[in-house]
Amino acid sequence: MKNFKTLILFAFITIFTISGYAQKKKVAVVTFYADKVIDLSEVDASADFIAKNTKLSDDPDFNLKKPLEEFHKAFFENYVNEFDFELIPEEDVLNLPEYQEFKADYGNYKNIGNQDAYETIDGYKVVQNYGSRLEVKNLKPIAEALGADAIMFVRLNYGFNKTGIGKLGYYSIKASVSLDLFSKDNKSIFQFGEIAGSKKKAVMVGGIPVMTPDKIQPMCENATEELIKDMNKKIERLSKKANKKL
Repeated sequence: MKNFKTLILFAFITIFTISGYAQKKKVAVVTFYADKVIDLSEVDASADFIAKNTKLSDDPDFNLKKPLEEFHKAFFENYVNEFDFELIPEEDVLNLPEYQEFKADYGNYKNIGNQDAYETIDGYKVVQNYGSRLEVKNLKPIAEALGADAIMFVRLNYGFNKTGIGKLGYYSIKASVSLDLFSKDNKSIFQFGEIAGSKKKAVMVGGIPVMTPDKIQPMCENATEELIKDMNKKIERLSKKANKKL
């Protein structure tokens, strides 16, 4: 009798364990990129400065591949494991013919900014979801082909951080990450982000940052390093909030 009860208990535990695994959502990361156009909102966004910023984003010497790859490594090796979902392997997503043939439709946002000023992890397409949920809707066939319940967008952005008064002072770079998860049926599951500033700073010239790759890129790289450190400390707490919505 005792053995029978033990067997029944074991059977229930097995059923609940299998059920728990079965209920895990399958998620596909559909974009992983960095925007090279730096946010000017905290400095003087004059027409001349905007032009210099655009020129910088087009400069082949301004390369954000290294910090993006470092964040990509931290994301897949450390952060993903904290979420309560099953991640579809990258190679399955990137090698899917439907994904390779996918062309982003930016809708009313297609003419905003320089669409070529992005750094991507090899194989990924730049797909924007902010401002419009059109792309989430367009990606549904890809999600279905992958057997994904949801799709995730990962984006790095950079912006100037100004300290000082008027034309006197210093500037640094802040890096931010946005992790946005939507169901394949275009329902928002969670969005969260984190921001970190570079420890490296530079002196402003006439109240304007020097817009050259040798000045800006090291600060972008340093800001990304600080962002990874912050995420390492906060990912457990942030993931608990996200997991409640999964």
